[in-house]
Amino acid sequence: MENDERSLTAKVPASRVPPDHVAGFNTALENALLNASEVFPLGEHEVTVEFWAEIVVTNPGTIQNYCVSLTPHG
Repeated sequence: MENDERSLTAKVPASRVPPDHVAGFNTALENALLNASEVFPLGEHEVTVEFWAEIVVTNPGTIQNYCVSLTPHG
């Protein structure tokens, strides 16, 4: 997990999830939500959820890490 001042980011290595992009992003989102209690205060929060990937460009390209960032509004 990486953090800047406002957002929480979770990364899941592609090797740790089935070869299914949806499963990779779902796992990263679950990790981010589990870690939110360590970063955000208790209560309700509006956040922007950003899905992204770290890739290696080959033919074809491959995903190395599935990533999700949670950024609170305000």
